[in-house]
Amino acid sequence: ATMMYNGRSGPSMGNLSTGTSLPSAPARLGPRRRLTPADVDNDAFWSEFMKRPDARSAYAAQKRLQEKKRQWLEERQKIEERGEHRRRVAAALKEAPAEIKKLIAPIFHIRIVEDYLWQVLSQECHEEPAAFVDALRKNEKVKSELLNFRENFQAGGEGRMEDMERHMLAINKSIADEAARKIEVVPQKADIQTLKQLLEYAQQCKLEGNAKYREGLYEEALAIYSQADEAMKHWKVDGAMKNEKKWLTDSHLACLKNKSQAALSLELFQTALDAANAALELDVEDHKAWYRKLQAEKGLGKIKEAEESLLRLEDVAQWCPDRRNILKDCEAERKRLKVAKLKNKMNTQEMLGKAFEAGIFSIDRERELEEASRMLEAPPKAAATPKITGGAASTKALPSKAKLKPIEEPPPIERRIQLTAKLAGELLDQLAEAYSQKWFQERVRKCARDSGFERSVFLMRLKDVAFKVQKPVLERWGFEGTEQGVREMTASIRDHAASAANGGELPTELREKQDRCLRLLYGGEEGGMLDILTQ
Repeated sequence: ATMMYNGRSGPSMGNLSTGTSLPSAPARLGPRRRLTPADVDNDAFWSEFMKRPDARSAYAAQKRLQEKKRQWLEERQKIEERGEHRRRVAAALKEAPAEIKKLIAPIFHIRIVEDYLWQVLSQECHEEPAAFVDALRKNEKVKSELLNFRENFQAGGEGRMEDMERHMLAINKSIADEAARKIEVVPQKADIQTLKQLLEYAQQCKLEGNAKYREGLYEEALAIYSQADEAMKHWKVDGAMKNEKKWLTDSHLACLKNKSQAALSLELFQTALDAANAALELDVEDHKAWYRKLQAEKGLGKIKEAEESLLRLEDVAQWCPDRRNILKDCEAERKRLKVAKLKNKMNTQEMLGKAFEAGIFSIDRERELEEASRMLEAPPKAAATPKITGGAASTKALPSKAKLKPIEEPPPIERRIQLTAKLAGELLDQLAEAYSQKWFQERVRKCARDSGFERSVFLMRLKDVAFKVQKPVLERWGFEGTEQGVREMTASIRDHAASAANGGELPTELREKQDRCLRLLYGGEEGGMLDILTQ
C-alpha cells in the first residue's frame, strides 16, 4: 500500500527505528469468493481481502484523509497555543511602564514579535510578570531587539517583518538540519524476518525512485531514496551472517548512490556530497561513489578536493572490469576540471581588475566617489578607455605583468523583431508556461533561501537559473539564445508598457499576462521574494 510522506506518495515503511514489523511484498491475488458471516472474524480473509487493488486504493484514500485531518488538528492546536501565549504576554504587559507599552503596541500583532515576547516571558522570566517587566526595562539585549523590530516595522511595514520572519526561519532550519546530521544513529540488530522485509522495502523504493527519476521528477526521487536510506541506517546485521550483511550493504550502497545522483540533478551539491561520503564508508572502492563525490565537490567549487577525488577514482578504476571506459571518463573530467579551475581564476582576476578600475582599493575613495557622481550628472561624452583612478597606491598593488582590460559595455540592442500586442501576449504566455514548471519553481525558491532573501543577491543568482528556460523560448521566437537575446526580447515587450506610460493604454489582458509572468519568474507568493521585489 502507498502511504504519505511529506505530502508525497511513496512506499510505506512503518516505524523501523522502533523495531515494528515491516510491510511484506505484495502477493499474487487469489480468486474472489462470497462473503460469509464467519469471515468477519477471520484474519486470513481480511489479509487476502487487503491484497485486492480496490481495497488497497480505499485504504490509501482513508489514510490520506486521516493524514489531512491530523495536519489540520496540529495546525488548529498551534493557533490555540499561539492565542494562549498572546493572552499571557498581554496580561504581563499590563504592569509595564507607558514607554514600554508605546514601543510594543504598534508591533504586538506581528507574529515574530509575539514569539519573541513569549520566549522572553516563558524561558528567561519563567512566566513571572514582575521579572518580565524588569527584563523589558533593564535587559539591554531585549530592549535592542524590540527597538530593531520597531525600526524595521516603521521602515517597511508588515512586509519587512514577514521578510525578517522568513529569514529567521531559514536560519533556524539550517541550524536544525546541521544538528540533525551530527546526531549519531545507533543501528539495531535485524533478525532474518526484519532483514527480508527491509530488503523488499529497499528494492521497492529503488524501483519507484528510479521511475520518478526517469520522468524528471528529481525531487520526488530524492525523497524516496532518502526514505530508504533513513530506514536502512537504523539496522545492522550480525558479523557472523556474512551473506546477509553483504545483501544489506549492497542495497544501502545502491540507495546512497542513487540519492547522490538525484541531489546532483537538483544541484543540491552538499546533499550529494554527504550521500557519496556515506556510500564510501560502506565501500571505499566503489567507483560510482567516487564519481558522485567528484561531481559534488566540483559543484561546490572545491576544485582541489575534486582533483584529489579524481586521482582516487583513477586508482579504483584499475581494478574494475570496465576500467577502459572509466579512465576515458576520468580524462574528460580532468579537462573539465582544468577549465573550471581556469574559469574560476579568470573570474577572480576580472573581479579584482574591475575593483581596481573602480578604485575600490584606493586611499582616496571618498574623492573618487564624488568624481563619479559628477561624471554621472554631467552630459554624456564619447566613450573612452577607463583608467585606474586609485593613484600610486592602487598602481603599486597590481602585479607588473597584469594588464587590466577596460570594462566592456553591453552591445546596443538591435531591434530586429517587432511584436504586436497580440504577439507580445503570446510570448508572455509561453514564458509563463516555462516559468511554471515545477523544477524551475523549486530552483527559484531554493535560490531565494540561499540568498537569504536579499534582493541583489537573489537577482544575480536568478539570472542564470531563468536563462535555462528562457533560451528555448528565445530561439523559438527568432531571438538569439544569448543574454543579448534576452535583452532584445525584454525591450520588445517593454515597448508596449512604454507606450502606455506615454499616454497610451496598455491592454488589460496584456497587463495581466505580464504580472502573471513576473509572479512565476520570482517564485510566486510562496517563494518569499515577490513582495520584496515589487514593493
